[in-house]
Amino acid sequence: MAVVENIWRPSAMQVSKTKGDSPSGFDSVRLVGNRISMDILEPIPINSLDDWNNVIFELDVWGDVPDPKVLEIISQSSHERGLLVEIKCSGVEWLAEFLPWGSDNRIESRTINSHSSVDGPSGGYRWKEQDVIILRKVKNYRSNSNNELMQVLKEGNKEIATSILYDSGKSLGLYHSSVESIRETPMDQKRWNNRLIDLEEKLRANTIWRAPFSRKATCMLSLGDVRFHDILITESDDYLLRLSPPRLADGLYKPVCEFPAIRDLSCLIQDLGRLYHETQCQIDIIDLRKSLIEGWIDSAPSSWSSPDVFYAHRGGLAIWEYEQSLLDVLESTANQSGAPSPAVQIISKVIPFQKSMYNSRTIAALSFISVFLGISTVINNPPTSFSDTVIPSFCIIFGYFAHSFYRRLSPPPEKPITDL
Repeated sequence: MAVVENIWRPSAMQVSKTKGDSPSGFDSVRLVGNRISMDILEPIPINSLDDWNNVIFELDVWGDVPDPKVLEIISQSSHERGLLVEIKCSGVEWLAEFLPWGSDNRIESRTINSHSSVDGPSGGYRWKEQDVIILRKVKNYRSNSNNELMQVLKEGNKEIATSILYDSGKSLGLYHSSVESIRETPMDQKRWNNRLIDLEEKLRANTIWRAPFSRKATCMLSLGDVRFHDILITESDDYLLRLSPPRLADGLYKPVCEFPAIRDLSCLIQDLGRLYHETQCQIDIIDLRKSLIEGWIDSAPSSWSSPDVFYAHRGGLAIWEYEQSLLDVLESTANQSGAPSPAVQIISKVIPFQKSMYNSRTIAALSFISVFLGISTVINNPPTSFSDTVIPSFCIIFGYFAHSFYRRLSPPPEKPITDL
């Protein structure tokens, strides 16, 4: 069997002499680059049943996996997220996906608790509580949203493009609805802002963005990363979500917190931006984003997709697009692959976007002062006649409308930062 090239290694990072621990059948490799480093586990060449059993010898199994005594290695290939090995066991074809930089250790939980239509791993192997291999039974699908979108965006077919985007967003929302009751914790504003600080420092970015996130943006069993090639389309045109291995950025900078559902949506929004740029599409990006967002809102839990969660003055969707852009730049830095679009364009617009929001806060302050004056006047000088209520009432009413106007100044989520 031919030797497989390890294209999952970032091309701009060098192999260090320092090595960590590794299980039998694996090599531990430390990669170092400009202000970044990561440890990965790479398996030995897997050409036979003995090789496979050597690889899994010290690993802990979970879920349903092929019988290691009777399986057959069919082929192996290299993917940007790790080695892929095709296996046949008792007439059933399996795909083994190796995770060089591990995962957030929630793959099993996502698989067990998500909707039955979700295409998740059947099982896998761990080492020291860290996911190393995930396995799934091979299923045939007609296509995926990425391939379909690429075609219609090139053709400029708005009607089909918006339909695909709506159904893709809906499939993501269905996953979120299926895990709503499994795990939900309060929003983690401090860690989310600290994460942005660390990414900005690693990349020496000239932008700073912190947000007082909405309390409704609670932490849940998020996907970590999702792209349009993870939205599978069946022969009957059903859209199903695939649980895929983590992206390179999760190895370069491992998450130490949980995330809200809107962050998963931001992954698809960012991927839409990549496709839009790659195809040089002429359709209005606002219409495309709106269809994707509406599909998600129509099927996701109402509390996770409420207007408060999208409210840009409290982060909204925009700040998670910013985080996705920083992750894209982090990966391009590790690969020396050039400036990624639309990530660099989004980051370049952060400062003027923040200035517009800060200017709007003058109105918010005015509304607060007006309401405060109205209420404090009533408390300190209780009205004894109708004329005594005119000024306090005016202040309260004015403050209410000023605050409503301030909220309307928040840009809608379908409008990208680059268009503001």
